[in-house]
Amino acid sequence: MDLEHELQQLHLADQHIARGRNLIECQMRTIHKLQRDGHDTSQAVRLLNELRASLEAMMEHRAVIQETVKLMELQGSRRMR
Repeated sequence: MDLEHELQQLHLADQHIARGRNLIECQMRTIHKLQRDGHDTSQAVRLLNELRASLEAMMEHRAVIQETVKLMELQGSRRMR
């Protein structure tokens, strides 16, 4: 593992999280439109729940990457002493 790679992974995780949040917002708008028009929303709500679970997993993964970056930076600073 090198620090540059982990920083790239952190950036990629941020992009995925932003995309996940956008998808959730879009799905919520879709659900509201379906409700407004009197349609069944059960499948759309299931998808929303899956999107939320995926976002949570992405955020947990980001936290692991961030912790790895912190540890690598700490190790790097110790080597410089």
